[in-house]
Formats: sequence, structure tokens, C-alpha cells
Amino acid sequence: MEKQLVMFAPKEPLVERFGAEFFREVPERPGVYLLCGAGSGVLYVGKAKNLRQRLGDYRSANLDAVPRKLRRLLCAVERILWDECADESAALERERELLLTLQPRFNTVGVRAARRAPIGWRVGQGTVTLGCGAVVNDWPGRFGPTVGATRIHASLLRLLWWTLHPTGHWAEMPRVLRAGRCPGEWNFSSAEAAEVGERLSLFFRGASPELVEWFVWSAARRTPFERQWIAQDAGWLLEFYEKSCVEPVKEDDVQLH
Repeated sequence: MEKQLVMFAPKEPLVERFGAEFFREVPERPGVYLLCGAGSGVLYVGKAKNLRQRLGDYRSANLDAVPRKLRRLLCAVERILWDECADESAALERERELLLTLQPRFNTVGVRAARRAPIGWRVGQGTVTLGCGAVVNDWPGRFGPTVGATRIHASLLRLLWWTLHPTGHWAEMPRVLRAGRCPGEWNFSSAEAAEVGERLSLFFRGASPELVEWFVWSAARRTPFERQWIAQDAGWLLEFYEKSCVEPVKEDDVQLH
């Protein structure tokens, strides 16, 4: 029976491997930590406001109660390293650098450089077109390249669809827009095309977030389900505006002719 038991991993593998005293020596400071496998292989990189508390979560993790991926990670850890940082913000920046450099196999976010792309808009006779990527390089209205352009482009397309189809049910929205896999260029026919173009220009110039307010106001009479969906896209758009559009940008970043 004893020989059979050693074939199974202990319920708390890090306690078994490092002992409780090891975790009591971890500083209660912000920083980054590396969970390493055999040799010099880095399996996972994380950041913490309190290193002792965060690594203590791993120490007390019970293999019977954690997701399969975390179970595999905990069973593979042979060494734990950490580096203290001045504050949580510095730890976050250090984590970004390490993820891009080391690309640990158990990290799924941040291991590739964020894709930057321009967002563009143009207005025709009764039409407004939104685009993302190289297709907008020579468009009269353009912002970026910027991180998160694909998600913002998808949010803009959905919000504009809701606004220009005030009686349309969510199921009538083109499936590609609902799924967020939006093409690089999308055209809307609208008598309000010039107004939409002006709102987009003000938004991306950082002059006014009224575009988001317009989208939310237009959704006031929709069902709670649809309003929740719209609120999420509007929230992403407002966050993008506050972080990206209102900050000073180079003259080349915004072109309005």
C-alpha cells in the first residue's frame, strides 16, 4: 500500500517540496515571481502586491480542488524565485518585460507583444465606413496605431449598428459583428452619416466622449439583455478614450482632413 501511495502527487505539492518555512521567508512586498521547472526552465511569471500572500496561495493550493492546468504547473515546479519592486505599478511593468522575454509556457496573456493597429473612419454621401488595420492608412480620418484597436473597432461597429437600427433585435445583427470577428472595413448606410463622422472625429481627437453618451442614450429603450451588452461595449470604449484619446499624441497619430 505504501508503494502505491507514492505514485500519486501530494495534495499540497509545494509544501511537500519546499517546506512551510520557505514561504515564511518570502517578503511581504510588491514584486514579481517565477515558478521554474527542472534546470533553468521558467514555467510561469506573475506579479503580486504582496509576494508572501500570493505565493502562500500556491502553497496552500489543494490539487483536488484546482483546475487541471494549475495542477500540472504545481506538480512541475522545482524552484521559486522572486524579485522585489518599489510598488505594484513597477511590478506590473517588470512582469510585462519578463513575459515578453521569457514567454513561459503556462502564461497565456502577455507573452506576445500587443498588436498595434490604426482605426479609421470616412464619410461618403449617406454612408459612414469604419476600418481597422492597413486598409485605413490613406483614409482622411485615422487614429493610431494603438494597442487594443481590434477590440475597439468591434465595439464601435456593434454600437453603431445598435444606434442606426433602433428597432432591430440583437439576433438581426450580422453574425460576424456579434462574434467580434469583424472585417477590416465595414460600411453603414445612414442619413446621419455626417453627424456620425463628426462624433467619431471629436472622440478620437480627445475633444469629447459624447460618442459614448450617444450610443448609451440611443439604447435606453432596449431590453435589459441588449442594454447590458451595449453597456459592456460602451464601457470598453470609454476606458479606451480616457487612456488613449485624451493623452497628448504626436501630430502624425491623428489625421483629419
